[in-house]
Amino acid sequence: MKQWLLGMLVLAAGLGLAQQRPEDIIKAQCEKAEVVAELWHGFRGGAPKDALDNLAVEFNRTQGGKVCVRPVSQGNYRDLSTKIKASFASGKIPVMAQAFENNMALYLESDALLPIPSLGVDLKGVNPLFANAVKINGQIYGVPFNKSIQLLYVNRDLLKKYNARVPLSIPEFVETAKKISEGEKQPVYWFVPDASTYAYWFFTLGGNYLQNGKLVLNSAKGLEALEFLVKAVKDGWAKPITNGFINENFGSGVFGFSTDSSAGYSFYARAAKFDVGVATLPGRTDKQPGFGLVQGTNIVVFKGADDKEKRVAADFLRFIISPKAQAVFGVAANYVPVNQGSGVDPVVTRFVKENPAFGVAISQARFARFEPALSQWEQIRFDILGQAIKEAVLGQATPKAALDKAQKAAEDLLAGRTR
Repeated sequence: MKQWLLGMLVLAAGLGLAQQRPEDIIKAQCEKAEVVAELWHGFRGGAPKDALDNLAVEFNRTQGGKVCVRPVSQGNYRDLSTKIKASFASGKIPVMAQAFENNMALYLESDALLPIPSLGVDLKGVNPLFANAVKINGQIYGVPFNKSIQLLYVNRDLLKKYNARVPLSIPEFVETAKKISEGEKQPVYWFVPDASTYAYWFFTLGGNYLQNGKLVLNSAKGLEALEFLVKAVKDGWAKPITNGFINENFGSGVFGFSTDSSAGYSFYARAAKFDVGVATLPGRTDKQPGFGLVQGTNIVVFKGADDKEKRVAADFLRFIISPKAQAVFGVAANYVPVNQGSGVDPVVTRFVKENPAFGVAISQARFARFEPALSQWEQIRFDILGQAIKEAVLGQATPKAALDKAQKAAEDLLAGRTR
């Protein structure tokens, strides 16, 4: 909690915001504006919503009262996607919205998105890995906005007890986890058996979901990654968490490690009764970190916007990806700044001194991977691949049988044979 509270104070100080509810300020700003551009998002509350609202407040203040961006929460991300698809039928489409890469592909099937360059907006300074992920069929359709990256979470008290260091490579990680698990007589690597956890192992072991343009879930690397997790459980050093988030399970055993999103750091710190640390992910060797899954959304602009709304959207997009805006937004909401120039901004450098974990996330973002930008990916990752991973880890199917079944189900879905 300390990190988020400090972040919000930094945001308020950095942008000169008044101590007033940002949504009240936005309401007043938009009542007087000639042009109001709605931004639909999936932040239900807390620091991310407050940080976005504060960005909108500051942007609106720079517009002399003539135009206004109004963020509108649509519930969670799945709710947001559902409501946007419904808006295509009703014709009541927002000007902008948050969107994952697979959402962008879905909206493009309805020819609903504007290419970002057509607005006169470029992604100069944005992390090239993030910028490349919003490019579909050679065209940029989104502006990276709120991004998190997987990190290695560690129990520093436990490492100290066993005179162990933070592991840098997968072989060292396995050796350390086994040693501590044997000492504690229980598994100390905790993981959720889902597509997110699996992605770290899959990408770091050299996996790629797309091969010659085709989605392949049952590749040799995919099988290797899933067999690795299954064996880790059987060997007694890995513990699958199937009920709630990892931090919600503290107290149910001895936590030693997890590979989890940087966005969850404050929840770990708040729930733990031990010294929580973070580090870059173990790599195949100790020469460089492993590859973490990037999560979080981009901002897209819809074709239904009129010329005045497009100009507002373009100005707002330039504002939110500027080094300063990304610095204060990232610090406030615990997201990795998408603009590489934010790393040297005093807001970030001061914050990193107090909160080294934030600096680790920035470093890990240099070694990032994305899931496929397929319109059906949301259903595949949760209902098909995610289910296969869970079944294999819980011993309900062999890794090969689970992935073969997932491959068939994904192919049927992509071919339109199922829904």
